[in-house]
Amino acid sequence: MDAISHLSSTATSNTCLAAALTAVGIPLATKPFVRIVGDGIRGERTLWFFEPQSHDGKFQTKELVEAWNDDAWHLAHPEHPFAYIKCALLNRQRLVDKVKQDVPLACVKRRGKIAFIPLDASPATEDLFLKYL
Repeated sequence: MDAISHLSSTATSNTCLAAALTAVGIPLATKPFVRIVGDGIRGERTLWFFEPQSHDGKFQTKELVEAWNDDAWHLAHPEHPFAYIKCALLNRQRLVDKVKQDVPLACVKRRGKIAFIPLDASPATEDLFLKYL
């Protein structure tokens, strides 16, 4: 993945980074992406290309691409819009991961009553819930 990202200092295969760049106003290049397969790449990878700076000139693409994985940059610039965007995207991923770790509940309706039963409940636990429906 890193080898692909270094094809250009204004390109990335990290879709979260690509979304963050667009959020601060950095436009996609005329040819915004390529889809790459083969040569050790499992599946398919998308490489996003960007213009060198935001429309207003306030943000430089290369600097933000380098800052993305630089913890020192984020600690030094905690109020920077790009730092907030990365934090939001990381928080989103943590929330998604947390949901995936949890056991879903089955919603069972009978005679106007509802029970939520964990999908990994033992048969005895299921019977206990169901007898009240």
